[in-house]
Amino acid sequence: MLEIGAAILAGTMYGLLIGIIPSAGATTGLVAMFGFIGWFTAFDPYLGVIFVMAVVAASTTGDSFSGVLLGIPGANSAAATMVDGFPLALQGKATYALTAAITTSTVNGLIWGTLTFALLPWYANLIMIFGIPELWAFVMLALATVGFVSSKYWVRSIVAIVIGCFIGLIGMDPETAANRYTFGWDYLADSVQIMPFVAGLFAVPEIIKGLVSAGTTAKIETTQKGQTWQGVKAVWENKWDGLRGGLIGAFIGFLPGLGGAMSDWMAYGATTASNPNEKVPFGKGNIKGVIGPEGSNNAQKATSMIPTVLFGIPGASFAAIVMALFMYLDFELGTPDLVYDPKFFDSLFIGFMGATILVCIICLVFTRWIALITYVPYWIYGPLLLIFVTWACVQYTGGWEDYAIFALCSILGLAAKKYKFSRPAMLIGFILADRIESLSLQMSSLYTIDKLLDRPIFLGLCVAVIGMFIYGVFFNKNKLDYS
Repeated sequence: MLEIGAAILAGTMYGLLIGIIPSAGATTGLVAMFGFIGWFTAFDPYLGVIFVMAVVAASTTGDSFSGVLLGIPGANSAAATMVDGFPLALQGKATYALTAAITTSTVNGLIWGTLTFALLPWYANLIMIFGIPELWAFVMLALATVGFVSSKYWVRSIVAIVIGCFIGLIGMDPETAANRYTFGWDYLADSVQIMPFVAGLFAVPEIIKGLVSAGTTAKIETTQKGQTWQGVKAVWENKWDGLRGGLIGAFIGFLPGLGGAMSDWMAYGATTASNPNEKVPFGKGNIKGVIGPEGSNNAQKATSMIPTVLFGIPGASFAAIVMALFMYLDFELGTPDLVYDPKFFDSLFIGFMGATILVCIICLVFTRWIALITYVPYWIYGPLLLIFVTWACVQYTGGWEDYAIFALCSILGLAAKKYKFSRPAMLIGFILADRIESLSLQMSSLYTIDKLLDRPIFLGLCVAVIGMFIYGVFFNKNKLDYS
Protein backbone atom coordinates (compact mmCIF):
# COMPACT_ATOMS: atom_id res chain seq x y z
CA MET A 1 0.00 0.00 0.00
CA LEU A 2 2.88 2.36 0.78
CA GLU A 3 4.29 1.91 -2.72
CA ILE A 4 0.87 2.54 -4.29
CA GLY A 5 0.41 5.71 -2.26
CA ALA A 6 3.88 6.92 -3.23
CA ALA A 7 3.16 6.26 -6.93
CA ILE A 8 -0.13 8.21 -6.74
CA LEU A 9 1.48 11.09 -4.88
CA ALA A 10 4.48 11.28 -7.22
CA GLY A 11 2.31 11.07 -10.33
CA THR A 12 -0.08 13.68 -8.96
CA MET A 13 2.65 16.18 -8.12
CA TYR A 14 4.41 15.68 -11.46
CA GLY A 15 1.15 15.88 -13.43
CA LEU A 16 0.00 18.97 -11.54
CA LEU A 17 3.31 20.73 -12.23
CA ILE A 18 3.18 19.86 -15.93
CA GLY A 19 -0.46 20.92 -16.15
CA ILE A 20 0.24 24.31 -14.59
CA ILE A 21 3.13 25.10 -16.94
CA PRO A 22 1.74 27.22 -19.82
CA SER A 23 1.56 25.47 -23.21
CA ALA A 24 2.72 22.15 -21.79
CA GLY A 25 -0.19 19.95 -20.72
CA ALA A 26 -0.53 16.18 -20.39
CA THR A 27 0.98 15.42 -23.79
CA THR A 28 4.32 17.13 -23.12
CA GLY A 29 4.45 15.71 -19.60
CA LEU A 30 3.83 12.18 -20.84
CA VAL A 31 6.47 12.50 -23.56
CA ALA A 32 9.04 13.55 -20.96
CA MET A 33 8.30 10.35 -19.03
CA PHE A 34 9.96 8.18 -21.67
CA GLY A 35 13.26 9.04 -20.02
CA PHE A 36 12.42 7.29 -16.74
CA ILE A 37 9.35 5.05 -17.22
CA GLY A 38 11.67 2.07 -17.66
CA TRP A 39 12.61 2.28 -13.98
CA PHE A 40 9.25 0.78 -13.06
CA THR A 41 9.91 -2.39 -15.08
CA ALA A 42 12.73 -3.35 -12.72
CA PHE A 43 10.57 -2.70 -9.65
CA ASP A 44 6.85 -3.17 -10.35
CA PRO A 45 5.33 -2.33 -13.75
CA TYR A 46 1.86 -2.02 -12.21
CA LEU A 47 3.12 0.90 -10.14
CA GLY A 48 4.15 2.44 -13.47
CA VAL A 49 0.55 2.11 -14.68
CA ILE A 50 -0.68 3.85 -11.52
CA PHE A 51 1.90 6.61 -11.95
CA VAL A 52 0.96 7.23 -15.61
CA MET A 53 -2.77 7.42 -14.86
CA ALA A 54 -2.11 9.76 -11.93
CA VAL A 55 -0.18 12.06 -14.27
CA VAL A 56 -3.07 12.07 -16.75
CA ALA A 57 -5.67 12.94 -14.10
CA ALA A 58 -3.57 15.56 -12.31
CA SER A 59 -2.32 17.36 -15.41
CA THR A 60 -5.89 17.68 -16.68
CA THR A 61 -6.91 19.50 -13.50
CA GLY A 62 -3.72 21.58 -13.42
CA ASP A 63 -4.31 22.84 -16.96
CA SER A 64 -6.84 25.32 -15.62
CA PHE A 65 -4.32 27.41 -13.68
CA SER A 66 -2.38 29.04 -16.51
CA GLY A 67 -5.55 29.49 -18.59
CA VAL A 68 -7.37 31.31 -15.80
CA LEU A 69 -4.41 33.25 -14.41
CA LEU A 70 -2.43 34.15 -17.51
CA GLY A 71 -4.75 33.62 -20.45
CA ILE A 72 -2.38 30.90 -21.73
CA PRO A 73 -3.99 27.45 -21.61
CA GLY A 74 -1.81 24.70 -20.17
CA ALA A 75 -3.09 22.53 -23.03
CA ASN A 76 -5.45 22.90 -25.99
CA SER A 77 -8.26 21.35 -23.99
CA ALA A 78 -8.06 24.18 -21.42
CA ALA A 79 -8.57 26.93 -23.99
CA ALA A 80 -12.37 26.90 -23.61
CA THR A 81 -12.07 27.46 -19.85
CA MET A 82 -9.82 30.45 -20.53
CA VAL A 83 -12.55 32.35 -22.41
CA ASP A 84 -14.44 33.23 -19.23
CA GLY A 85 -11.86 32.21 -16.63
CA PHE A 86 -9.28 34.81 -17.61
CA PRO A 87 -11.76 37.75 -17.53
CA LEU A 88 -12.84 36.59 -14.06
CA ALA A 89 -9.21 36.64 -12.95
CA LEU A 90 -8.77 40.15 -14.30
CA GLN A 91 -11.76 41.14 -12.13
CA GLY A 92 -9.98 39.81 -9.03
CA LYS A 93 -11.99 36.56 -8.95
CA ALA A 94 -9.28 34.07 -9.90
CA THR A 95 -9.78 31.81 -6.88
CA TYR A 96 -13.53 31.81 -7.54
CA ALA A 97 -12.95 30.67 -11.13
CA LEU A 98 -10.24 28.14 -10.22
CA THR A 99 -12.31 26.59 -7.43
CA ALA A 100 -15.30 26.20 -9.75
CA ALA A 101 -13.07 24.68 -12.45
CA ILE A 102 -11.33 22.25 -10.09
CA THR A 103 -14.55 21.15 -8.36
CA THR A 104 -16.42 20.55 -11.61
CA SER A 105 -13.50 18.69 -13.17
CA THR A 106 -13.14 16.50 -10.07
CA VAL A 107 -16.82 15.61 -9.79
CA ASN A 108 -17.05 14.56 -13.43
CA GLY A 109 -13.72 12.77 -13.20
CA LEU A 110 -15.05 10.69 -10.31
CA ILE A 111 -18.35 9.95 -12.04
CA TRP A 112 -16.93 8.98 -15.42
CA GLY A 113 -13.77 7.47 -13.98
CA THR A 114 -15.90 5.07 -11.96
CA LEU A 115 -18.13 4.23 -14.94
CA THR A 116 -15.05 3.66 -17.09
CA PHE A 117 -12.40 1.96 -14.98
CA ALA A 118 -14.56 0.05 -12.53
CA LEU A 119 -16.57 -1.42 -15.42
CA LEU A 120 -13.71 -1.72 -17.93
CA PRO A 121 -13.38 -5.50 -17.42
CA TRP A 122 -17.07 -5.82 -18.23
CA TYR A 123 -16.65 -3.69 -21.34
CA ALA A 124 -13.96 -6.17 -22.37
CA ASN A 125 -16.74 -8.57 -23.31
CA LEU A 126 -17.36 -6.31 -26.31
CA ILE A 127 -14.16 -7.64 -27.84
CA MET A 128 -15.80 -11.04 -28.24
CA ILE A 129 -18.29 -9.66 -30.79
CA PHE A 130 -15.60 -7.78 -32.74
CA GLY A 131 -14.01 -9.82 -35.51
CA ILE A 132 -11.44 -8.71 -38.06
CA PRO A 133 -13.95 -6.75 -40.21
CA GLU A 134 -15.34 -4.89 -37.19
CA LEU A 135 -11.86 -4.01 -35.94
CA TRP A 136 -10.91 -2.78 -39.41
CA ALA A 137 -14.05 -0.62 -39.59
CA PHE A 138 -13.38 0.73 -36.08
CA VAL A 139 -9.87 1.75 -37.15
CA MET A 140 -11.38 3.50 -40.18
CA LEU A 141 -13.80 5.28 -37.82
CA ALA A 142 -10.84 6.51 -35.78
CA LEU A 143 -9.20 7.93 -38.89
CA ALA A 144 -12.48 9.46 -40.09
CA THR A 145 -13.24 11.20 -36.81
CA VAL A 146 -9.80 12.71 -36.49
CA GLY A 147 -9.66 13.58 -40.18
CA PHE A 148 -13.10 14.96 -40.90
CA VAL A 149 -14.54 16.08 -37.57
CA SER A 150 -11.71 17.35 -35.37
CA SER A 151 -10.35 19.74 -38.02
CA LYS A 152 -12.03 21.96 -40.59
CA TYR A 153 -9.02 21.40 -42.91
CA TRP A 154 -10.09 17.93 -43.96
CA VAL A 155 -7.84 17.73 -47.04
CA ARG A 156 -4.81 18.55 -44.91
CA SER A 157 -5.99 16.04 -42.34
CA ILE A 158 -6.05 13.31 -44.99
CA VAL A 159 -2.53 14.28 -46.01
CA ALA A 160 -1.49 14.16 -42.35
CA ILE A 161 -2.96 10.66 -41.95
CA VAL A 162 -1.12 9.46 -45.06
CA ILE A 163 2.16 10.93 -43.81
CA GLY A 164 1.65 9.32 -40.41
CA CYS A 165 0.84 5.93 -41.94
CA PHE A 166 3.85 6.13 -44.26
CA ILE A 167 6.22 6.89 -41.39
CA GLY A 168 4.61 4.12 -39.35
CA LEU A 169 5.29 1.58 -42.10
CA ILE A 170 8.99 2.40 -42.33
CA GLY A 171 11.09 -0.59 -41.32
CA MET A 172 10.75 -4.31 -41.96
CA ASP A 173 8.01 -5.63 -44.22
CA PRO A 174 6.17 -8.35 -42.21
CA GLU A 175 5.37 -10.25 -45.39
CA THR A 176 8.87 -10.45 -46.87
CA ALA A 177 11.12 -9.54 -43.90
CA ALA A 178 12.84 -7.04 -46.20
CA ASN A 179 13.47 -3.40 -45.36
CA ARG A 180 11.05 -0.89 -46.86
CA TYR A 181 11.00 2.89 -47.14
CA THR A 182 14.37 3.12 -45.36
CA PHE A 183 16.12 4.89 -48.28
CA GLY A 184 19.20 2.78 -47.61
CA TRP A 185 19.53 3.98 -44.01
CA ASP A 186 20.02 0.86 -41.88
CA TYR A 187 19.06 2.77 -38.75
CA LEU A 188 15.44 2.80 -39.97
CA ALA A 189 15.29 -0.98 -40.34
CA ASP A 190 13.77 -1.15 -36.84
CA SER A 191 11.23 1.56 -37.77
CA VAL A 192 10.98 5.16 -36.57
CA GLN A 193 10.90 5.10 -32.78
CA ILE A 194 7.79 6.53 -31.20
CA MET A 195 9.60 8.73 -28.64
CA PRO A 196 11.24 11.16 -31.08
CA PHE A 197 8.18 11.11 -33.34
CA VAL A 198 5.75 12.08 -30.59
CA ALA A 199 8.12 14.58 -28.98
CA GLY A 200 8.91 16.24 -32.29
CA LEU A 201 5.26 16.36 -33.27
CA PHE A 202 3.83 17.75 -30.02
CA ALA A 203 6.31 18.66 -27.30
CA VAL A 204 8.85 20.70 -29.30
CA PRO A 205 6.29 22.95 -31.08
CA GLU A 206 4.51 23.71 -27.80
CA ILE A 207 7.73 24.44 -25.93
CA ILE A 208 8.87 26.80 -28.69
CA LYS A 209 5.42 28.43 -28.70
CA GLY A 210 5.73 28.98 -24.95
CA LEU A 211 9.16 30.55 -25.33
CA VAL A 212 7.94 32.88 -28.05
CA SER A 213 4.72 33.95 -26.31
CA ALA A 214 6.06 34.13 -22.75
CA GLY A 215 5.48 37.42 -20.97
CA THR A 216 2.75 38.68 -23.30
CA THR A 217 -0.18 38.30 -20.88
CA ALA A 218 -1.28 40.04 -17.72
CA LYS A 219 -0.56 38.75 -14.25
CA ILE A 220 -3.12 39.21 -11.51
CA GLU A 221 -3.72 38.62 -7.86
CA THR A 222 -5.22 35.21 -7.25
CA THR A 223 -7.05 35.13 -3.93
CA GLN A 224 -9.76 36.86 -1.98
CA LYS A 225 -11.48 35.65 1.17
CA GLY A 226 -14.56 33.55 0.63
CA GLN A 227 -13.94 32.86 -3.04
CA THR A 228 -13.22 29.15 -2.49
CA TRP A 229 -16.65 28.57 -0.96
CA GLN A 230 -18.29 30.78 -3.61
CA GLY A 231 -16.72 28.65 -6.33
CA VAL A 232 -18.00 25.40 -4.81
CA LYS A 233 -21.45 26.97 -4.38
CA ALA A 234 -21.46 28.09 -8.02
CA VAL A 235 -20.79 24.51 -9.13
CA TRP A 236 -23.82 23.29 -7.18
CA GLU A 237 -26.04 26.08 -8.50
CA ASN A 238 -24.98 25.30 -12.10
CA LYS A 239 -24.63 21.55 -11.69
CA TRP A 240 -26.56 20.71 -14.84
CA ASP A 241 -24.12 22.72 -16.96
CA GLY A 242 -21.23 20.77 -15.44
CA LEU A 243 -22.94 17.40 -15.80
CA ARG A 244 -23.89 18.19 -19.40
CA GLY A 245 -20.25 19.00 -20.09
CA GLY A 246 -19.25 15.69 -18.53
CA LEU A 247 -21.68 13.79 -20.73
CA ILE A 248 -20.35 15.52 -23.85
CA GLY A 249 -16.76 14.84 -22.80
CA ALA A 250 -17.52 11.17 -22.11
CA PHE A 251 -19.13 10.71 -25.53
CA ILE A 252 -16.29 12.44 -27.40
CA GLY A 253 -13.72 10.47 -25.41
CA PHE A 254 -15.21 7.17 -26.49
CA LEU A 255 -14.95 8.13 -30.17
CA PRO A 256 -11.32 7.40 -31.08
CA GLY A 257 -9.10 10.23 -32.20
CA LEU A 258 -11.09 13.35 -31.34
CA GLY A 259 -9.38 14.49 -28.13
CA GLY A 260 -10.06 16.99 -25.37
CA ALA A 261 -10.10 20.23 -27.35
CA MET A 262 -13.20 19.27 -29.28
CA SER A 263 -15.11 18.02 -26.25
CA ASP A 264 -14.36 21.16 -24.22
CA TRP A 265 -15.40 23.51 -27.00
CA MET A 266 -18.57 21.50 -27.64
CA ALA A 267 -19.37 21.66 -23.92
CA TYR A 268 -18.75 25.42 -23.93
CA GLY A 269 -21.01 25.82 -26.97
CA ALA A 270 -23.75 23.75 -25.36
CA THR A 271 -23.49 25.86 -22.20
CA THR A 272 -23.84 29.15 -24.06
CA ALA A 273 -26.74 27.80 -26.11
CA SER A 274 -28.54 26.61 -22.97
CA ASN A 275 -28.18 29.97 -21.22
CA PRO A 276 -29.16 32.63 -23.77
CA ASN A 277 -30.26 35.41 -21.39
CA GLU A 278 -27.34 35.92 -19.04
CA LYS A 279 -26.72 39.12 -17.09
CA VAL A 280 -22.98 38.60 -17.53
CA PRO A 281 -22.26 37.86 -21.21
CA PHE A 282 -20.20 34.82 -22.06
CA GLY A 283 -16.61 35.77 -22.73
CA LYS A 284 -16.82 38.57 -20.13
CA GLY A 285 -16.45 36.46 -16.99
CA ASN A 286 -19.56 34.24 -16.78
CA ILE A 287 -18.84 31.42 -14.32
CA LYS A 288 -21.02 29.04 -16.35
CA GLY A 289 -18.46 29.41 -19.15
CA VAL A 290 -15.93 27.86 -16.76
CA ILE A 291 -18.14 25.14 -15.33
CA GLY A 292 -19.42 23.82 -18.69
CA PRO A 293 -16.09 22.98 -20.37
CA GLU A 294 -14.43 21.93 -17.11
CA GLY A 295 -17.10 19.27 -16.78
CA SER A 296 -15.81 17.81 -20.00
CA ASN A 297 -12.06 17.43 -19.60
CA ASN A 298 -11.63 14.70 -16.97
CA ALA A 299 -14.65 12.81 -18.32
CA GLN A 300 -13.06 12.80 -21.77
CA LYS A 301 -9.72 11.59 -20.39
CA ALA A 302 -11.45 8.70 -18.62
CA THR A 303 -13.57 7.39 -21.49
CA SER A 304 -10.72 7.84 -23.99
CA MET A 305 -9.14 4.85 -22.30
CA ILE A 306 -11.95 2.51 -23.39
CA PRO A 307 -10.97 2.24 -27.08
CA THR A 308 -7.31 2.67 -26.11
CA VAL A 309 -7.18 -0.26 -23.69
CA LEU A 310 -9.68 -2.63 -25.27
CA PHE A 311 -8.90 -2.14 -28.96
CA GLY A 312 -5.46 -0.56 -29.00
CA ILE A 313 -6.96 2.44 -30.84
CA PRO A 314 -6.07 5.70 -29.08
CA GLY A 315 -9.05 7.76 -28.00
CA ALA A 316 -6.95 10.95 -28.14
CA SER A 317 -3.39 12.07 -28.79
CA PHE A 318 -2.44 11.74 -25.11
CA ALA A 319 -3.79 8.17 -25.16
CA ALA A 320 -1.43 7.28 -28.01
CA ILE A 321 1.48 8.29 -25.79
CA VAL A 322 0.00 6.31 -22.89
CA MET A 323 -0.06 3.28 -25.21
CA ALA A 324 3.63 3.71 -25.93
CA LEU A 325 4.49 4.15 -22.26
CA PHE A 326 2.59 1.00 -21.36
CA MET A 327 4.49 -0.89 -24.05
CA TYR A 328 7.69 0.06 -22.24
CA LEU A 329 6.11 -1.54 -19.16
CA ASP A 330 5.34 -4.69 -21.22
CA PHE A 331 1.60 -4.03 -21.38
CA GLU A 332 0.44 -4.09 -25.00
CA LEU A 333 -3.01 -2.54 -25.19
CA GLY A 334 -5.66 -4.10 -27.37
CA THR A 335 -4.42 -7.67 -26.89
CA PRO A 336 -6.55 -10.53 -25.50
CA ASP A 337 -4.05 -11.37 -22.75
CA LEU A 338 -4.42 -7.94 -21.18
CA VAL A 339 -8.18 -8.30 -20.99
CA TYR A 340 -7.75 -11.11 -18.45
CA ASP A 341 -5.31 -9.21 -16.22
CA PRO A 342 -7.45 -7.84 -13.35
CA LYS A 343 -4.43 -6.26 -11.64
CA PHE A 344 -3.87 -4.06 -14.70
CA PHE A 345 -7.47 -2.82 -14.62
CA ASP A 346 -7.22 -2.23 -10.87
CA SER A 347 -4.06 -0.19 -11.43
CA LEU A 348 -5.81 2.00 -14.00
CA PHE A 349 -8.68 2.62 -11.57
CA ILE A 350 -6.48 3.32 -8.54
CA GLY A 351 -4.15 5.67 -10.41
CA PHE A 352 -6.84 7.78 -12.07
CA MET A 353 -9.31 7.94 -9.18
CA GLY A 354 -6.68 8.39 -6.48
CA ALA A 355 -5.03 11.27 -8.33
CA THR A 356 -8.37 12.89 -9.15
CA ILE A 357 -9.23 13.10 -5.46
CA LEU A 358 -5.73 14.03 -4.30
CA VAL A 359 -5.15 16.79 -6.84
CA CYS A 360 -8.52 18.33 -5.97
CA ILE A 361 -7.59 18.51 -2.28
CA ILE A 362 -4.14 19.93 -3.04
CA CYS A 363 -5.48 22.54 -5.45
CA LEU A 364 -8.31 23.74 -3.22
CA VAL A 365 -6.11 24.01 -0.14
CA PHE A 366 -3.00 25.46 -1.77
CA THR A 367 -4.45 27.49 -4.66
CA ARG A 368 -2.67 30.68 -3.68
CA TRP A 369 0.77 29.07 -3.56
CA ILE A 370 0.29 26.84 -6.61
CA ALA A 371 -0.65 29.93 -8.62
CA LEU A 372 2.81 31.38 -8.00
CA ILE A 373 4.28 28.74 -10.33
CA THR A 374 2.59 30.43 -13.28
CA TYR A 375 4.54 33.60 -12.53
CA VAL A 376 7.92 31.89 -13.12
CA PRO A 377 9.18 33.14 -16.52
CA TYR A 378 8.87 30.51 -19.22
CA TRP A 379 12.45 31.09 -20.35
CA ILE A 380 13.58 29.48 -17.08
CA TYR A 381 11.83 26.13 -17.36
CA GLY A 382 11.13 26.02 -21.13
CA PRO A 383 14.76 25.22 -22.04
CA LEU A 384 14.92 22.68 -19.19
CA LEU A 385 11.84 20.95 -20.61
CA LEU A 386 13.42 20.92 -24.07
CA ILE A 387 16.67 19.46 -22.72
CA PHE A 388 14.84 16.75 -20.79
CA VAL A 389 12.64 15.82 -23.74
CA THR A 390 15.68 15.67 -26.02
CA TRP A 391 17.50 13.43 -23.56
CA ALA A 392 14.49 11.09 -23.42
CA CYS A 393 14.42 10.83 -27.22
CA VAL A 394 18.07 9.92 -27.85
CA GLN A 395 18.27 6.78 -25.71
CA TYR A 396 17.66 4.28 -28.54
CA THR A 397 21.28 4.03 -29.76
CA GLY A 398 22.78 7.16 -28.25
CA GLY A 399 24.36 7.97 -31.59
CA TRP A 400 23.95 10.81 -34.04
CA GLU A 401 21.08 9.01 -35.75
CA ASP A 402 18.86 9.52 -32.68
CA TYR A 403 19.49 13.25 -32.80
CA ALA A 404 18.91 13.34 -36.56
CA ILE A 405 15.53 11.58 -36.31
CA PHE A 406 14.48 13.80 -33.42
CA ALA A 407 15.43 16.91 -35.41
CA LEU A 408 13.53 15.70 -38.50
CA CYS A 409 10.42 14.89 -36.44
CA SER A 410 10.63 18.30 -34.76
CA ILE A 411 10.77 20.04 -38.14
CA LEU A 412 7.75 17.98 -39.22
CA GLY A 413 5.86 18.98 -36.05
CA LEU A 414 6.66 22.68 -36.45
CA ALA A 415 5.62 22.63 -40.11
CA ALA A 416 2.38 20.76 -39.31
CA LYS A 417 1.49 23.27 -36.61
CA LYS A 418 2.29 26.28 -38.78
CA TYR A 419 0.39 25.09 -41.85
CA LYS A 420 -2.57 23.51 -39.96
CA PHE A 421 -1.92 19.86 -40.78
CA SER A 422 -3.60 17.86 -38.04
CA ARG A 423 -0.92 16.53 -35.72
CA PRO A 424 -3.34 14.20 -33.88
CA ALA A 425 -4.28 12.73 -37.27
CA MET A 426 -0.61 12.24 -38.11
CA LEU A 427 0.07 10.56 -34.77
CA ILE A 428 -2.92 8.23 -35.00
CA GLY A 429 -1.92 7.30 -38.55
CA PHE A 430 1.56 6.47 -37.25
CA ILE A 431 0.23 4.41 -34.33
CA LEU A 432 -2.31 2.49 -36.40
CA ALA A 433 -0.26 1.96 -39.57
CA ASP A 434 0.73 -1.64 -38.77
CA ARG A 435 -2.78 -2.48 -37.64
CA ILE A 436 -4.34 -0.99 -40.77
CA GLU A 437 -2.00 -3.06 -42.92
CA SER A 438 -2.47 -6.35 -41.06
CA LEU A 439 -6.26 -6.04 -40.74
CA SER A 440 -6.64 -5.07 -44.40
CA LEU A 441 -4.61 -8.08 -45.53
CA GLN A 442 -6.50 -10.46 -43.25
CA MET A 443 -9.92 -9.14 -44.20
CA SER A 444 -9.23 -9.25 -47.95
CA SER A 445 -7.98 -12.83 -47.73
CA LEU A 446 -10.63 -14.25 -45.39
CA TYR A 447 -13.85 -12.42 -46.28
CA THR A 448 -15.82 -11.93 -49.45
CA ILE A 449 -18.22 -9.05 -50.05
CA ASP A 450 -21.20 -11.34 -49.36
CA LYS A 451 -19.81 -12.34 -45.96
CA LEU A 452 -19.13 -8.73 -45.02
CA LEU A 453 -22.70 -7.73 -45.87
CA ASP A 454 -23.95 -10.25 -43.31
CA ARG A 455 -22.16 -8.47 -40.43
CA PRO A 456 -24.44 -5.71 -39.02
CA ILE A 457 -21.84 -4.18 -36.67
CA PHE A 458 -19.38 -3.89 -39.53
CA LEU A 459 -22.00 -2.26 -41.73
CA GLY A 460 -23.03 0.13 -38.95
CA LEU A 461 -19.44 1.25 -38.44
CA CYS A 462 -19.02 1.74 -42.17
CA VAL A 463 -22.13 3.93 -42.24
CA ALA A 464 -20.65 5.97 -39.37
CA VAL A 465 -17.42 6.40 -41.34
CA ILE A 466 -19.36 7.63 -44.37
CA GLY A 467 -21.34 9.98 -42.12
CA MET A 468 -18.10 11.44 -40.74
CA PHE A 469 -16.86 12.00 -44.29
CA ILE A 470 -20.07 13.75 -45.39
CA TYR A 471 -20.11 15.93 -42.29
CA GLY A 472 -16.46 16.89 -42.61
CA VAL A 473 -16.62 17.76 -46.30
CA PHE A 474 -20.00 19.48 -46.51
CA PHE A 475 -21.16 20.58 -43.06
CA ASN A 476 -18.18 21.15 -40.79
CA LYS A 477 -18.19 24.94 -40.49
CA ASN A 478 -16.47 25.02 -37.12
CA LYS A 479 -13.97 27.87 -37.03
CA LEU A 480 -11.97 26.22 -34.27
CA ASP A 481 -8.77 24.40 -35.10
CA TYR A 482 -7.58 21.28 -33.31
CA SER A 483 -4.33 20.78 -35.22
